[in-house]
Amino acid sequence: MVTILSGKRKKLSNNYSIFSPSLIVSVLLLSSSISIICYVTLIAMHLSQQKQPYDGIFVISLQGTPNADPHNEGRLDDFKKAWRKSCGSDPEINVCPGVMDDRRGYGLTRSWLNCLQMARNMNLEVTMIFEDDARLFDNVSSLNFCDAEKRKGKVFSDLPEDTFIAFLGGHTWTYADQGVQKKERFGSQHSQYLEMSFSYGTYGFAVPRRSLDTLLNTIKDDLAHGFIDEDGVRQTEFLSPEKSWYRTAREVGKNMYAIHPLAVWHEGGFSNTWKIDRESITGEDDDESDSEGGIRG
Repeated sequence: MVTILSGKRKKLSNNYSIFSPSLIVSVLLLSSSISIICYVTLIAMHLSQQKQPYDGIFVISLQGTPNADPHNEGRLDDFKKAWRKSCGSDPEINVCPGVMDDRRGYGLTRSWLNCLQMARNMNLEVTMIFEDDARLFDNVSSLNFCDAEKRKGKVFSDLPEDTFIAFLGGHTWTYADQGVQKKERFGSQHSQYLEMSFSYGTYGFAVPRRSLDTLLNTIKDDLAHGFIDEDGVRQTEFLSPEKSWYRTAREVGKNMYAIHPLAVWHEGGFSNTWKIDRESITGEDDDESDSEGGIRG
């Protein structure tokens, strides 16, 4: 019996040799390795999506900047408080410390340079720049800015491909086609874009990634050499960035747009550019007081 059983045991062993313990262990190890690789890949993809937002909000503020005018104290806090009041949540923002410069327009332009370089390193599809005295309008379209998914789906999904810069606020608008009657700015849940031939106000604007390098080069050129005014004269004592930006857009075959309806207005208060108190600017009625030269925001 022992011999027979041994023979059977041997035969069974031959028939099922493919299930040898060493092979089973190898298969299990391989399966575990594949599972681990898949798991790690999924985690990496998830983290990558989390680390790579579609857009970014950057706020320039002189709050906390040494030697800044005392009027700037608390202004970044006020921006956050106003955003929280409009949106019901804290803003997810990147703070750009303002740069001091006695020459009109240079400090703000240097601040933009720092902001935009930061945005470029983050590889964002859309970069939004606000000054700390920009405020959201109280309408459905503006409140879409409160949520990242709504910004992507309802605000920037319709951004024209040829956009150089899209102003989110501003004033003294000159429309590219003055024959087209302006639409009512309130009531639309989706943002639209109106082509502009000129405007003032830089307290809120958006830059698509495809225009970022060109804008950076324009800003660097302004800081190094000044800007060219409407008479073709290069000015170095002060900067008027809107004039440079509209000029660059024409040179590279792109267009400037204003969001419709406007997303932000400019709260009244001390102006670091003009060194005086200024009234609020909505841009809705093209305030007559906004017709001076140079930076408006």
